[in-house]
Amino acid sequence: MRTWGRTLLARPVPRPWRQIAYWWVGSRVLVLAACVAVQTSGVVRPNWRPGILAHPFVVLGSWDARWYRIVAERGYLLVQGRFSDPAFFPLLPVLERAAVWTGIPPLAAGVLLANVGFLAGLILFYCLGQELLPEATARRAAIYLAVFPFSFVFSMAYPEGVVLPLVALTGLFALRDRWLAAGVCVALATLGRPEGLMLTIPVMAVAAKHWPRLTTEARAKAVAATLAGVSALVAFSLHLWWAVGDPLAWGKAERAWGRSFSVSGPWEAVRAVATALQHHNAWLYRDVAFCLIYLALLVAALRAHVPRSWIAAGAGMVLLPLASGSFTSDGRFGLLALPVFWGLAALGERRWSNRIIVAASCLLLAGGVFSLPLRFP
Repeated sequence: MRTWGRTLLARPVPRPWRQIAYWWVGSRVLVLAACVAVQTSGVVRPNWRPGILAHPFVVLGSWDARWYRIVAERGYLLVQGRFSDPAFFPLLPVLERAAVWTGIPPLAAGVLLANVGFLAGLILFYCLGQELLPEATARRAAIYLAVFPFSFVFSMAYPEGVVLPLVALTGLFALRDRWLAAGVCVALATLGRPEGLMLTIPVMAVAAKHWPRLTTEARAKAVAATLAGVSALVAFSLHLWWAVGDPLAWGKAERAWGRSFSVSGPWEAVRAVATALQHHNAWLYRDVAFCLIYLALLVAALRAHVPRSWIAAGAGMVLLPLASGSFTSDGRFGLLALPVFWGLAALGERRWSNRIIVAASCLLLAGGVFSLPLRFP
């Protein structure tokens, strides 16, 4: 066992992994430097909570991160008609609660989990991309995700940094017929963000492709993997039933934030855009713009021969939040739609386009951090 461990540790880290890690370091340094600049420059003066800039890194634990900490510390409590924590899924709070047992405060744990998870997610995203696309495209996609304008979210105490590696691992495990592992990743991703349910699509597509050569036992495991996301949602609902007496508490809590999942949700989301300026909500146009950008990049991914099942899953991750009647935060939710970044990588094949994408992304990434005291991501 010791010999195997020494052999594993002695293996050189692949050059693409090192390159991706360098971009992760650089992008996180940019995010942290922007946090310090926000706190010290005085350019941004939030009037909703003046104390938010008392510490340079407090913004990384602001907004929804506070609600995840509340769940970690106190559990779920539904307050009808008021903001309450059943709107927030349990994976990150469970991990923060576990970190407390090691002596790490929930805020520090959330930020640490997000950043370390982001590094793991980038490398696993690259590995998955290698299975589906040319190596150079897979590498560019991981680099572009590292510096993407909304990627500051992966440094916040938000679940995206934890869910990203689970999304990539789902694809890798499915391609290798490791169905139970793929199912566990789908379930955990869904317990982190509801968009994880969309991973059922590529898992089902791979299962259908491999079906003729699978054994009876493997077929049963593949079916279990395709049902893992729905099973996770049912398990969360049962937990809410036990904790607050209402299995639908998640949807009811969302209403306090102006969200209500329904068939007419997308139409209500479009109507909200038309009246955004009247309601002094110009920030909504940021999320609308990113939603359109994501959809355009999914088209680019389709033209780059990304598997259609992943395109469908990515479209579902981008469009599912609109069923709640709002574009709000769709720029953040779309970060987990991996085909978006394969499409962006396809557009960056030429040296000049690659440089433009990287430079523009870095500038917008810093600008995104400056916006944090003013508007939640």
